[in-house]
Amino acid sequence: MKIPTLAVALVAAAVIIFAAKNSKHEETVAGDPSEGVVAQAAVSPVKTLTSSSCAADGCPTSCEAGDTLLSAICVSGTKGRFADTLRVEKGALTATCGTTASSILVYCGRP
Repeated sequence: MKIPTLAVALVAAAVIIFAAKNSKHEETVAGDPSEGVVAQAAVSPVKTLTSSSCAADGCPTSCEAGDTLLSAICVSGTKGRFADTLRVEKGALTATCGTTASSILVYCGRP
């Protein structure tokens, strides 16, 4: 694995782990309410979106309303690189790749 690909993979893994650790929701366990026992249920706020229309239109991809674009990776064969362009369109951050990319992988997170 080449260094740039490894760096992209490590950044994506760090974002996912950080988001998962900070997204634990508390739920009260059924039982005696005076005990005040709380259980942790992990819910991942990170979503993954992909598009493979890069050759035709650069595969513009943006997150849903209320989500934040965390990372966008353009994939070409076995190589990956950060998105070529990030721009705001209609109030949403949109990532695009060049026409040489085969697909885009976008990570979105809910704050």
